[in-house]
Amino acid sequence: MARRFDGGERPHERVAVIGLGRFGGALARTLHDLGNEVTALDLDDRLVAEVADGVTLAAQGDGADEALLRSLQIDRSDVAVVAQGENLESSVLSTMLLKTMGVPWVIARARNRLHGDLLRRIGADRVIFPEADAGFRLAHALPVRSIEDYIPLSASAGVVKLDAPAHFAGRAIGELCAGREAHLSVLLIRRGGTLIASPASEERIESGDELVLAGADGAIVTFLRDDRSPPAGPPR
Repeated sequence: MARRFDGGERPHERVAVIGLGRFGGALARTLHDLGNEVTALDLDDRLVAEVADGVTLAAQGDGADEALLRSLQIDRSDVAVVAQGENLESSVLSTMLLKTMGVPWVIARARNRLHGDLLRRIGADRVIFPEADAGFRLAHALPVRSIEDYIPLSASAGVVKLDAPAHFAGRAIGELCAGREAHLSVLLIRRGGTLIASPASEERIESGDELVLAGADGAIVTFLRDDRSPPAGPPR
């Protein structure tokens, strides 16, 4: 049975972002836009100035300076993100200090696998590889130009988000999935501000719908192809 959701309140948290390059700056501003209390920190005062109007508090300083972190009450954060992946020493010291100070969930950006292994060993709760992950997702999404995002489930399968193709409009999920149920699932339809989870087979796609699909890469490509036969031409 399909379930419809009209949204809801997100939990708001105190988040610290250390390192305000392209990744960290975008992360800090987005977290604040989502209603979180965000403290942003970087050694470069130019980067601090760029995010100052988009976060709760922006400060210039060293993410491995315990006195500074405590003065900014970063030790009281629910989550801290060490987004400075280029400088390995600073990344490691900041991560270790945040865990020592008692921040319950620390996410650290890694430059490579060895860097990531080191961050895990010193206590990072999650290690991310933004550049590598973005490249992997893009490579999987290339066969279908309309794919907006891709989450890998295996080497050849994943979850994709995309706008419903124009030729889907007015057609039922069951009709579109006929013969492919074992290889692909329609997980969600976003229709305006409403989310339709596990849509029923009789649910019809509307123009402007956004779909979330899960399945093998090949099955997703085949599913999105326009399978309607062109009209037959006049007899010769």
